[in-house]
Amino acid sequence: MIYKYSLHRKPTKHVCPNCGKKRFVRYIDNENNQFLSNKVGRCDREQSCGYHYTPKHYFKDNKQDFKPILQNTTLKNNIQQKASFHKNEELELTLNNYEKNNFVKFLKLKFDHKNVYEMIKQYKIGTQSSKFYGTIFWQIDSENTIRGGKIINYDNSGKRTKYINWIHAVNIKQKKIENFNLEQCLFGLHLIKSSSKVIAIVESEKTACIMSMLFEKYLWMATGSLNGLNEKKLKPIKHRTIILYPDLGIDIGNRTPFLQWKQKSEALNKLGFNIKVSDLLEQKSNHDDRKSGLDIADYFIESFNKKPTKIITKENEILMNIYMKNKNIKTLIEVFDLTNLNGSEINF
Repeated sequence: MIYKYSLHRKPTKHVCPNCGKKRFVRYIDNENNQFLSNKVGRCDREQSCGYHYTPKHYFKDNKQDFKPILQNTTLKNNIQQKASFHKNEELELTLNNYEKNNFVKFLKLKFDHKNVYEMIKQYKIGTQSSKFYGTIFWQIDSENTIRGGKIINYDNSGKRTKYINWIHAVNIKQKKIENFNLEQCLFGLHLIKSSSKVIAIVESEKTACIMSMLFEKYLWMATGSLNGLNEKKLKPIKHRTIILYPDLGIDIGNRTPFLQWKQKSEALNKLGFNIKVSDLLEQKSNHDDRKSGLDIADYFIESFNKKPTKIITKENEILMNIYMKNKNIKTLIEVFDLTNLNGSEINF
């Protein structure tokens, strides 16, 4: 089935008519390769903006007939294309310039340098060789095939800037290649053969990297976006136990990230998956946290910096008093495997 209108996902995005940010993806008419309207599209800031004006609503508002399917029309590239891949040599050339990589510099302020570089080696984090020195999150599948390289620029505080691109898009622009058929996989998927841990999935690659250093009990992966959770991406880990950690977000029509991933997980479980959705952030968050789109790494970095090094007493009564003063203590004990002085497990 060929749809007449589709989101025109290219690196260059447009200004959102709702929030004014340059994160707007417009719908294109596949028959004439023209944009439908400068207001018809979807803002990529799903939780802080949520603007989505579909072709169907556009035609309804303008009292025109809506025809979603192309009839008797042959599209270019209609034949199913094979996925394109990057060469390993291309990845290897990016494994440097970490002293100029803002994401790596931010991590080194928060974590032991040895742990940071072990994580970089594990996830094969790269640095773009340009004046911006953007961070490259390579998507490598379970067969160690390099499917794509996502470039994200960060500022000195570790916050993501507006610049997001792909290595293949840069290569096309520089005329190194003519085309590239991107078929994404989970970020971190290449690690499944070397680990039998429970798999924890988050939205952003940055969060997966940070959590891999904070909570080593899980094998951390990322979908790359809120809408990146789907059966095709999860198929290689269908036989594994999976826990989802969605970001926080404002409630737009009862469609928070938690509710969206909860709904998707229920559908996937009916297909044979074993997926649970963590409500940790839902329980711990406030309105400001939701508005800012807090993720699990934001929550634990703050807790990590405050976590106690030792639990001195074994007395349950005293522990309960500590817990009543700071209810995050129980979470920290569970997540960081804290013990008492005798090395025994702490129970409430």
